[in-house]
Amino acid sequence: MYFNKEIIYERLKKHYTNGDIFRAYILNDDIFPLVLKLKKIQQKDIQNNYLQIVKEIDLLKKEPFEVVFRGHNFKVVGRQNIPVEIRIYSIEQYLKIVKIDYLKFVEIYKKIILRFERLKDLFIKKPFTVLEYHDKWDKFLDIVEYFIKNNSLNIYTREIVVDGVDTKFIQKNQKFLDILISQVQNKEPLTKLSNFAFEKRYKLKYPLAQIRFRILDKSLYISNLSDITLCIDEFKELDLKCKNVYIVENKITTLSFPDIKDSIVIFGSGYGVSALKNIEWLNSKNIYYWGDIDIDGYAILSLLRGYFHNVVSLMMDENTLNKFKDIATYYTKKEKKHIQLKNLTDKEL
Repeated sequence: MYFNKEIIYERLKKHYTNGDIFRAYILNDDIFPLVLKLKKIQQKDIQNNYLQIVKEIDLLKKEPFEVVFRGHNFKVVGRQNIPVEIRIYSIEQYLKIVKIDYLKFVEIYKKIILRFERLKDLFIKKPFTVLEYHDKWDKFLDIVEYFIKNNSLNIYTREIVVDGVDTKFIQKNQKFLDILISQVQNKEPLTKLSNFAFEKRYKLKYPLAQIRFRILDKSLYISNLSDITLCIDEFKELDLKCKNVYIVENKITTLSFPDIKDSIVIFGSGYGVSALKNIEWLNSKNIYYWGDIDIDGYAILSLLRGYFHNVVSLMMDENTLNKFKDIATYYTKKEKKHIQLKNLTDKEL
């Protein structure tokens, strides 16, 4: 195939798929005429497939674009007019060939830029977002305006009231909303949304980490309560009059921990121990950590010791492993090659 219509159409469509058609509109650039170079015909092509080439040329002439011909002299068939390029002179002509939502793009783009001209630079980079979110732009623009006008909300995301926006919409679209708001405010967007980064940036409330602990000495019970869960800010103010703090990785271990004088046990919830890093009153306690004898268990121990240098590990040694080797199980998770274990003792390593 030398001048196959489907192949030519696919090549022309690339101006759309790479965003050039939309980008040209945004920048007010005139990219027409579009010129598409065609395959060069060689002497051997004429000799082997003359009738096929003539047929394809006849079909090409019927297409809604201009075909530019150039004369070539061939030894076998003499001088022939061969197609060398295709030209399209306007967007209207292009749309007859490549069916795209161009008019819809223009309509939505105008509506967006009318409210927030600074979004232009975003669409130059990512023009397809205009159509990708075609049915959401009214909501997006209203929400962007709301955040710009209210820069210190001190409410939860689900408390935000914007006409026509359901309570979950902002939560579901935080990443793109941050991109839009950042573009309008000329800021770098967030690189990740973990740890309530969106809420923190826009001064929204978010659920604080909760700490569950058990008091192991009845004389230290609080209003006769021993199993207590507090948000992290309240836990910071607690300062229990205990001497020993046991931190364990697993919930059942926490619940089954025995009574011990002057002691409490905290459910660390795996890597959730990071919530404890700013609890200053823990620095005055004897801290013991008991976690799984596996890569994660030691990584959590190392993490915790980064916050409190006096952490002592319990039953996370070689003797314990050998004593209970008959109930050991295989570690099925993927190996963590780059995990940091810089705060372990030589024996733990």
